[in-house]
Amino acid sequence: MSMDVKVYDNGDHTCLVWLPAIRKPIPGCRGFAVRRLLNGKETYLPGGVGFVDGQKIDPAAPWKIPVQRYMWWDYKVSPGDVVQYSIVPVTGPDKDHLQLSAADASALTDAMTISGQTTPHVAAYFNKGIVAARWVAEDLKQVGPDAKLPNLISKPGSTLRNALSGLLRSQLLALLEEVRKSGGEIYAALYELNDPELIPALTALGKKCHLLLANGAFKPPDNDENKKVRQDLSDKVDLSSRMVTSGHFAHNKFVVFCDAQGKPQRVLTGSTNWTMTGLCTQANNGIVVDDAEVAANLLDEWNLLKKAGNDYPPSLAQTNSQAKTFDIDGGRITQWFAPTSGAQDLDHARKLINAAEQGILFLFFNPGQFVPPDQPPTKWTLLQNILFRQKEGSPDYNPNLYIRGVVNQEIANLTTESAPADAQAHAMLDPTAPPPVTLFSGGKQAPTPVRYESMVPANIKEQFHDWPAQVLGQGVHIHSKVIVLDPFGPKPVVMTGSHNLGFKASSKNDDNLMIVEGNAPLAAAYAVNIIAIYQNYRWNSYVDAHRQDPRVWHGLRDNDAWQTGYLQGDQLAEIEFWLGKAAPAGASLSAGEFSSGATAHTASAAAG
Repeated sequence: MSMDVKVYDNGDHTCLVWLPAIRKPIPGCRGFAVRRLLNGKETYLPGGVGFVDGQKIDPAAPWKIPVQRYMWWDYKVSPGDVVQYSIVPVTGPDKDHLQLSAADASALTDAMTISGQTTPHVAAYFNKGIVAARWVAEDLKQVGPDAKLPNLISKPGSTLRNALSGLLRSQLLALLEEVRKSGGEIYAALYELNDPELIPALTALGKKCHLLLANGAFKPPDNDENKKVRQDLSDKVDLSSRMVTSGHFAHNKFVVFCDAQGKPQRVLTGSTNWTMTGLCTQANNGIVVDDAEVAANLLDEWNLLKKAGNDYPPSLAQTNSQAKTFDIDGGRITQWFAPTSGAQDLDHARKLINAAEQGILFLFFNPGQFVPPDQPPTKWTLLQNILFRQKEGSPDYNPNLYIRGVVNQEIANLTTESAPADAQAHAMLDPTAPPPVTLFSGGKQAPTPVRYESMVPANIKEQFHDWPAQVLGQGVHIHSKVIVLDPFGPKPVVMTGSHNLGFKASSKNDDNLMIVEGNAPLAAAYAVNIIAIYQNYRWNSYVDAHRQDPRVWHGLRDNDAWQTGYLQGDQLAEIEFWLGKAAPAGASLSAGEFSSGATAHTASAAAG
């Protein structure tokens, strides 16, 4: 038997996808073991749940809790680790007589070095800011009954703070420290700032930190969320303020890093606010581009914003309405800034969305309101454009697109099929709070082309078999603003930045949108981040919606029939998508010439 396997790495974790080459169930298969060589040491990744409640992992044979699916994640890797994997069927007549079917195992994947450096000049970093997760609930239990999440994330050195903030925090600090040691300087435009580690890192640069600090959210009485830190930093760094009026947000979160001669060298942008919650309790991302021309472009924008003071002169929008494009690592980066004069940034993005041929993945915080189809499409949110790709009769209708995504909040007529009815339904399911996260799952499901799979509160509120109750709380949960198009096709696209991807962001706010075309490893890295978040909330919503159903899934099935559903219909199509069905058989999707940034490795070999 042969097995098709791919492994994707985004620095934070790896994602494994596999299928039997014949696409048929394996007789007697009770699941799969993921065999891993981590820096040459062999181990097996256990599944998340056993055949019975409370089943403990056997340290000598963790594979006895196998995985009954064809996609899995390895979060126990760190940058610099070298890993290889093999997928091994676990067979036997029942759960008490299991064995590894080594003869049917896949070949080891190629050695992969874990890194956020996707290609030589582009890197992506993510946090683990989803607090409605099993591991967070278990960690809080270990801290003790009085564990308070806000206290833990505000304490530098806290184990949970470090885990939730992931590579984002460590990379931000490393970049700032590198500049300090080299005698360089930075130009930062920030919306919010309160993190207890990032603030000292900025002040360590002294007057070589040129900080353009906005007023953040409009919090009365001063409408200056950053009032205290502004006072604290006023004589420590080169501080300028951008205090915009209601109706606007000075919403950027970018940094230009310069050398000791003051020449721009690299940039950091993305969705991350420089706050405790931005790092630890919201899903966020950061992208670093090591290119002098891109850095100079963002420095020009920083100077325009500083010159504008607290205002929005027409010249700012006029300049922002024409973007520059840079050829980097075999792809193209187009850098947009807002406000624009006529949503030129969204128009560029729409053309790419409408050209997607295989799949669209996304994370949205607040992409804007629904605009009736008879209104100018220039005012549509990009979420609306994505959904209309599966609206029958629309010019770019494609019912076969693979669509997965999460939206932080409900939006009438976009995240709901019928806003009033759905709002009532949600109130009945959870009268204490509105649903914080909405999931989309695209497919040909009559009568609605796009299936609104989960729109219920996205945490497990009480113990469910082996899953403990989870923390959620109020506020922001998904803060990334990302769209990924055809990540495994010939024309992959990543869109990210501070831009909320709607008309208001384009026309009223200080924002930036980086569109990266043709960088396959980067697209894979962002796609892996999105699908992990999606699957987390998908499971939580499933539990909350069906916990009273005696047939609800809560553990492994002690037979081989579990394979059938995965190997047909939409579920098979989903795994085929992640295997890169459109790519030539056995091909790497990682732009193989970039050995330091390989993000996908394959294995397709017949057993001996």
